Amino acid sequence: MLTVLMRIPNFIPRERISVKDGSPRDVVGFASRIIVGAILVFTASGCLATRNWVDDKLNPITDQLGRQESQLHDTDAKADQALTGLQHLRLERRLVLDSRHGPTFAFGSAALTNNAKREIDSFVEDLPGSAVSESGSERIFVVAGYTDSVGTEDYNYELGQRRADRVAGYLMGKEGVDPTQIRAVSYGASKPIASNHTSRGRRSNRRVEILVYQEKIATGS
Repeated sequence: MLTVLMRIPNFIPRERISVKDGSPRDVVGFASRIIVGAILVFTASGCLATRNWVDDKLNPITDQLGRQESQLHDTDAKADQALTGLQHLRLERRLVLDSRHGPTFAFGSAALTNNAKREIDSFVEDLPGSAVSESGSERIFVVAGYTDSVGTEDYNYELGQRRADRVAGYLMGKEGVDPTQIRAVSYGASKPIASNHTSRGRRSNRRVEILVYQEKIATGS
């Protein structure tokens, strides 16, 4: 504060005045300019200090958001890379294994519940033809694992992959689907379908989707 006050005369006109040389009004005017100059300096200093404080608080948050966005992009990129080559296929059927009809995955677990197994069995049985028939051999089963947002991005990606792998293993072992027809991928917590701020929403986000694709039917021109 002392430094600031000492600098004020540097930008205020240097005048030597006294009551003898001028009227009292001149003295008051000069004093007013000093006060206004001091207020401006203090205001500028305060604004600069406030801006620096805000920047110090926001920079770590901005950096963290940038890292999270990059991680989510990397997760989606891994899944998209695993699905490369499926553009020529059409979606035939889709099953979402979540908690709407009973528990499928417990918190932090990749173990299939009996309810989840029954849903998979019913889904495969409803597919036209057998999953191991000649027509079934043309299908591609994409198994995508998802999680809630609890935990780190890396942890959720690995958990989503373990859930997808568990369902893929059940399709191969119980349903007889050829391993070459299955693509297991993970999206981690990057694609929620409900709010992660409630326990109900988190249960919905802990899911696995089975998407069955077939060759596209060519149309005449």
